[in-house]
Amino acid sequence: MDGIYRNMVLFDFQTEVHSGFFVAYYRNFAIPTTARTLATTGEMKSRPMKRSYDTGIVIYEIIANGFEHERSQAMIELLRRVHKGVPGTPDDFVYVLMTLLVLPLRWTERHGWRRLTELEKRAAMDFYAELGRQMGLEGVPATFAEAEQFLDEYEDRNMGPSPEGAMLLNATAAAFARRIPTPLRRFTPTILALMMDKPQVAVALGLKPAPAALRVPFNAVLRFRALKARRRPLPTKPIFVPGGRMSAYADGYTLDQIGPQATV
Repeated sequence: MDGIYRNMVLFDFQTEVHSGFFVAYYRNFAIPTTARTLATTGEMKSRPMKRSYDTGIVIYEIIANGFEHERSQAMIELLRRVHKGVPGTPDDFVYVLMTLLVLPLRWTERHGWRRLTELEKRAAMDFYAELGRQMGLEGVPATFAEAEQFLDEYEDRNMGPSPEGAMLLNATAAAFARRIPTPLRRFTPTILALMMDKPQVAVALGLKPAPAALRVPFNAVLRFRALKARRRPLPTKPIFVPGGRMSAYADGYTLDQIGPQATV
C-alpha cells in the first residue's frame, strides 16, 4: 500500500499534495499551544526558509524511500528526537500527524484533476498510521473518515489566534512567497488566506479573511489547472529526489543537515 501513496505524492498528484502540505504546515500556527511550542525553539524565526524545507524533506524522504530504508529510519529517529520532551497531550501530536494526512487529501479532492479512489485514501491512512506507530504515538485513527472527524473536532476545541501564531506566520511568509510567481508576491497574505479551507483558520493565523469575491477567480484558476492536467500525460519525473537540489540547499543536502541541530 505504501507504493500507492508514494505514487500519489511523487507523481500522479504531485502539485496537489504539495499544496496540501503547505496548508498543513501553516495549520499548526493556528493552534495556540502548538504555536507557543514552535515559537520557543526560535528555529522558525531565525531560519524560516530552512525550517520550511526541512519539514517537507523529512516527510518526503520517508514517502520516497519506504519505512524500512535507512534514510527513512534516520528521519523517523529525527522526529522522535525533536519531539522528545516537547509539551503537549497525545491528541496534540496525533493532530499534527493528521494534518499531513487529511489536509493534502482534501486539497486534492477539491482541486485535483480527478477524485481520489478509496484505495488511495486507504493507502494514505495506512502510511500515517504506520508513521504514528513508529513515532510511538497512541490514539491514531484507524480510518480516513475517523481521521477527518478527529481533525475537525480537535480544531473546534483548540483553534484560535495567538501572538505566537501571528509571529510564526510573519516569519515564514517570505519563504512561502519565494514559491509563487514574482508579480503575485505582494499578495502573499491574501493567497494564504484563500488556500485555507476554513475561514476560521485565516483568522486564527492573524490574516484578514479573503474577500468572498476573490474565491471565485481563485477556484477558477485551480479548476483550469486541473482541467489542463487531466489532458496531459502523467508526470514521469518525481517531484522529490532524496538528497536533491532545492532553494534551501542549492547543492543538494545530506541527512545530517536536516533538523534544528543541523549546520548548513
